[in-house]
Amino acid sequence: MLPGTAQADDATTAAQIARYTAYLKIASLEDSQAGEILDQFQKLSGDKKARFVTLINDPELASKFFEAATSAPTAAGERITLAGGDVEIEYENIGGAVDGLPPNDDSAAQASRVRDMWASYAVTDKFLGVKVAQVKVRTNYQVKGKNTTKVYPGSASHYLYVPGCSFSHSPVEEWISSPPPDNAHSETVWTAECWGSAWSKRERVWGDYRGFVGGYLKKQ
Repeated sequence: MLPGTAQADDATTAAQIARYTAYLKIASLEDSQAGEILDQFQKLSGDKKARFVTLINDPELASKFFEAATSAPTAAGERITLAGGDVEIEYENIGGAVDGLPPNDDSAAQASRVRDMWASYAVTDKFLGVKVAQVKVRTNYQVKGKNTTKVYPGSASHYLYVPGCSFSHSPVEEWISSPPPDNAHSETVWTAECWGSAWSKRERVWGDYRGFVGGYLKKQ
């Protein structure tokens, strides 16, 4: 590589680092999540910042990680890696009773116990350990003993700090599946647009008297 070319590449990378930093600083004025991402980004070494902006400004890679995020029901903590391990897609599922106590059991005392429950399923994209994007859906419901008796409005939330990309979602739908297993479900359809390309995926979560039971993010 010619010296002039190397200097030009270094200048381009430095400009990209400066632009991404400014982008997060502006976003953090309205969103605390952007502030957390800014803190994570600023803690990277100079070489890792250069690698980060190279990755996040690569349209082909963005398409790959949006595509790879599709999941069958997964266990919490499972990961998919890209770009030699520098890009990770992580799955998280949690849930339980609103009162924080253990699930109802088979005892007579708990057979008619009414409790409010919740469960959520999230998919998070990380570049060099920095969380740049997440989609999450949550279901809220009521159980009596081990039976799901009511489903409340669910919710969908996200953050996305990849310049040139955006997320939107359909209204969240909720229902109780036919017994057995009479799970409470919540579902939304996400649409991502990134540098002229787009995809749509359905994200669903379901739970019962134990809390989280299953979830996925998959193509329409």
